[in-house]
Amino acid sequence: MSLLIWPSKYLPTICLSLSILFLSDFSAAENSNNNYKQSPTNNKKTAMLYMAVAANFKTTLQQLVNQFLLEHPYLEKKQLAIISGSTGALYAQITQGAPFDIFFAADTARPQQLIKNNFSTNDTFRIYAQGQLAIAFQDKQENNICKKNIQSATAIKHLLNQLPDSTQLTLAIANPATAPYGKSAKALISRLDETFIQYRIVRGKNILHAQQLLLNNNADLAILSSAQARHPAMANYQFCILDPSLYPAIEQSMVIIKQTKRNIENERLMTAFADFIMSQSAQSIIIANGYLIDE
Repeated sequence: MSLLIWPSKYLPTICLSLSILFLSDFSAAENSNNNYKQSPTNNKKTAMLYMAVAANFKTTLQQLVNQFLLEHPYLEKKQLAIISGSTGALYAQITQGAPFDIFFAADTARPQQLIKNNFSTNDTFRIYAQGQLAIAFQDKQENNICKKNIQSATAIKHLLNQLPDSTQLTLAIANPATAPYGKSAKALISRLDETFIQYRIVRGKNILHAQQLLLNNNADLAILSSAQARHPAMANYQFCILDPSLYPAIEQSMVIIKQTKRNIENERLMTAFADFIMSQSAQSIIIANGYLIDE
């Protein structure tokens, strides 16, 4: 990915990354994608695509970009730039004029608000994945107590009772004000207040920052995205996936952002990537990274 330096008003604390999508009409996506592959007029030197992606979807989007490049070998990796951060922070940048082409959010509220405020159009709105929460903690004794998903509040309490005792355990979550995963985590904690009452809650700027708090021993456990279990740094951590019925749904949606200076080559690349997200190959990658999709 190309490292981009935006004007300071566009940057909260963001890292490079990415995100991706899906839709049910596979054949239309494949036809459009094939047309782009076969077109003799593609200008591989000038087309650029700038994607703003919620932090949780960063790694998955990188994989999707790699697959897209395999299917479009005349393109170069530097032409698909990824900027990641919390959904709320990226939304704010877009409303201030940040020149993004596609916004991969971790909710539906911000993309719908962009449509309402004429930053996007309803026909580009798509739900590409449903996220899952997981309780993550270091497995020093390799007990493997997360053999199956946590289905109930009672099961969560039982899980936490198996963790090492501490005077005051620290639990990391993403910032509920800007990160949808943090918002759902906060709702879960509020619902099970007695279960989490002994925990001191610390908040990361986004879901990746919450993960970093856990990795740096600034938290004893964290409520993260199940997709983060695949990160190499989390190899010695257990991820107990929580049933989606235990917290508000995390529907992740995308929109294409209106831009007045987008040229025809940029438009073609953007459309091809959006259509690729609708393809079966893209959805397979999304599922493999721990997300759910609507059938």
